[in-house]
Amino acid sequence: MLSGFFQRRESRLRRECEAWFCAVRHRLLAYARQQADDMTDVELLLAEVTQRVTEAFCSERVDGEGLLPYTLKALKHAATRARVKHARRLDAESRYCREESERLSTTPGDDGRLQELRRLVRALPEEEAAVVLLRIWDERSFADMARELGIPESTVRRRYAAALDRIRIRMNQS
Repeated sequence: MLSGFFQRRESRLRRECEAWFCAVRHRLLAYARQQADDMTDVELLLAEVTQRVTEAFCSERVDGEGLLPYTLKALKHAATRARVKHARRLDAESRYCREESERLSTTPGDDGRLQELRRLVRALPEEEAAVVLLRIWDERSFADMARELGIPESTVRRRYAAALDRIRIRMNQS
């Protein structure tokens, strides 16, 4: 009997919280856009914060009057975490790009090796060659390439890895 009481109470609190979020959604989205950078999906950010705040409200860590300040603070922290995560991903991508470039780099006087590398890149399938050229010579991030090519980022990464594998194999054969 007592557990049914708590379930009904939690259900009522969740409905109250959902109604509140629906009423202030546009203001929260505007605030989230101010806090987030261009790469952050604001809708996902708001969904994450909505879930966190609803749990806090149902567990009575936050009351109805403290809901807005708590939500704004949670949005600010979530946007900061998203920016840090994005910056770390870009750093990891640039490190990966530098390492791969160093592996494929040639010495300044080694024109024959550079010509061989260019020939190998031209021999790649068009999709893989485009990714290699954008990544190594234009120093583009995987996210930028995915957006420009209109394909998922995982596909860009897979094509890049496959292209480098083909180049390595062919360079080792010659």
